[in-house]
Amino acid sequence: MELSERIALARKQAGLSQEQLGEKLGVSRQAVSKWESGQTNPDVAYVAEMCRLFGVSSDWLLLGQETEQAQNPVRCPGCHTIVTGLDNFCPSCGRSLRSGDSDTYSLVLLPGSLFHDDPLEELSKLSWCNPEFPIYRLNREQREALAKKAPVTLMWGLSASRASEALNYFSDPSSAAVYRDSDGSSVEDLMASQPVPKESLPTPAKEPMSFGATVLAVILGIIAAVFLLSIL
Repeated sequence: MELSERIALARKQAGLSQEQLGEKLGVSRQAVSKWESGQTNPDVAYVAEMCRLFGVSSDWLLLGQETEQAQNPVRCPGCHTIVTGLDNFCPSCGRSLRSGDSDTYSLVLLPGSLFHDDPLEELSKLSWCNPEFPIYRLNREQREALAKKAPVTLMWGLSASRASEALNYFSDPSSAAVYRDSDGSSVEDLMASQPVPKESLPTPAKEPMSFGATVLAVILGIIAAVFLLSIL
């Protein structure tokens, strides 16, 4: 059985049409059809997502290897989402799946938090905001009600890099804190321990400039250079 045939078989067993699978992956029905007819092969990212959607292992989908993992796919130890050998971090909760890096973190909103902007809204828009998190898809009134319940755990099972990114949305350092998940299962347990110092977390990666911003920067640089040359 070829890769194309395994994709078609797994899709049908999952009860999905080509159009439904395409919608879940963000591709067209025609793209799925080409994968299943063997005209093209899906990118690795799509293979990993199909493994999660179908509940199969990457070994089986890519290589056709009938292993125990094919019947019992590996799951994230934090949120139990199906993961594959192609993942370094859980796509749902961000937990590191690499051996030797078992620490995960919780983001806690602290009592008396005051902020002029709305970091909770920004956090809820993150692509890795898990539906299990209390801030998932809340409107403004619901976010304000949630903030009044502080202390409250907003996110958990985060990798160090994602915990740092989430904490960075709070301009006031007294508004939120990061704790190790191993320090407790409830917000009271967590707050009875010491928060993780912000400086010990990795620095959040800066997002690259968009294409439009890059073009604008180049144009402004050229204009500045021409102006300087004209006055010399």
